[in-house]
Amino acid sequence: MNLSKRIIVRSFALALVMAFFVTTSFAQQQTAGTLRGTVTDEFGGALVGATVTAVNQTGVEKSAVTNDDGNFVISGLTPGAYTVRAVANGFAVFEVQDVDVSASRRDPLDIKLSVTIEEQKVTVSGDQRNISTDSESNADAIVLRGKDLDALPDDPDDLAAALSALAGPSVGPNGGQIFIDGFTGGRIPPKEAIREVRVSQNPLNAENDRPGFGRIDILTRPGYDKWRGSANFNFNDESMNARNPFAPTRDSFQSRLYGFTLSGPVSAKKSSFFLDFQRREVDDNDVVNALVLDSSLNSVRFNQTILQPRRSLTFSPRFDYAINQNHTIVARYTYSRFSLANSGIGGFSLPERAFDTSNSQHTFQITETAVLNPKVINETRFQFIRSSNDQDGDNAVPTVNVLDAFTSGGSQVGLSFSRENRWELQNYSTATLFQNHVFRFGVRLRGVKLTDVSRNNFGGTFTFAGGLAPQLDAS
Repeated sequence: MNLSKRIIVRSFALALVMAFFVTTSFAQQQTAGTLRGTVTDEFGGALVGATVTAVNQTGVEKSAVTNDDGNFVISGLTPGAYTVRAVANGFAVFEVQDVDVSASRRDPLDIKLSVTIEEQKVTVSGDQRNISTDSESNADAIVLRGKDLDALPDDPDDLAAALSALAGPSVGPNGGQIFIDGFTGGRIPPKEAIREVRVSQNPLNAENDRPGFGRIDILTRPGYDKWRGSANFNFNDESMNARNPFAPTRDSFQSRLYGFTLSGPVSAKKSSFFLDFQRREVDDNDVVNALVLDSSLNSVRFNQTILQPRRSLTFSPRFDYAINQNHTIVARYTYSRFSLANSGIGGFSLPERAFDTSNSQHTFQITETAVLNPKVINETRFQFIRSSNDQDGDNAVPTVNVLDAFTSGGSQVGLSFSRENRWELQNYSTATLFQNHVFRFGVRLRGVKLTDVSRNNFGGTFTFAGGLAPQLDAS
């Protein structure tokens, strides 16, 4: 009896709890609000896929996406004031505040979106050139600086070829002129030491001693007021290259290019320096593909690959010094050296004709810039270059040249060399007249001393017609 009473009491209590939750849920469903409406464009067309978001005063959000008819329904909203936002691609954002949502709300919220206005932002940097009467600012001039220099090759030979191609064809047999900090005759510095490259097509410039087509001006980097440095290394070998079609196998090849730059102050706000170093090592080869005679005077094919090591080095410090506010001095020294072993062979030329070549160059430059008054600037430049070229070959043995077959014997270059001393003095003044006119005048003096010693062909060269002929016997 007691057990039956307890079961009845527990069942009654459980029924009361379930009734309470059902009543509470029903009450919540009765008090929750629903926001419905339509999203259209300016002409009344339904917008499909627009996102409508309702945000209450506590920051709680609920969203819905419009259907094919542009309708949306956001249910389960707590009654109160909401901020409603509508977003669609290609349309401006719609937002309305204090939208009342209650359980009794029946009227829809119609939203009309406007087409967004396209905006374009143009940024003009402060280093852009203004309109100028300077001859270097003509429409045909090309200026490379900053990130533009990153597109140039790192290899010094490829860099020279790229700049020459950029300058285009020149007038005359000597090609275009390359000026390094205003001087001629110097070698192109490493790319890391270049601040700016200017390619000018101004044939009427009075400073040019030949027609000004294809002129290249290279300005090197000055020193910095803070310590800076960089290092680089490039590598290439035969695995990245195809086989020579005249060689039976793909022979070894390797190219290594490395260098560094260092810059910093020497005296605060008075002087600074910039130092660059570059070393290039190339283990190249050439293929000898000739037709020779064996000991029995039978023609046999001679095919051999010969190693040709190439080495080059460039070292250059630069110093900038401010004497006072109106006078500055820039001094730069450059040492460069190049060597090539086993030159003069390949093709029909046999390995015994190999010779070595080397050349070196010392360059010293100094420039003084003076601001004489607010309208007159004077520049004085001096450069001295000493160049050496050497060839080391064996001309004690005559050279035998059989056409279309082989070339054997000595190299015939002997111990030849040349020495060149070249100096250059420039003085230019630039004056501004009547605010709109620039007058530039100056003078340039050059001197060259040459010493050449050539021992070419001291052993003699004998040339024979090639081809096959019947063998002669005793009769």
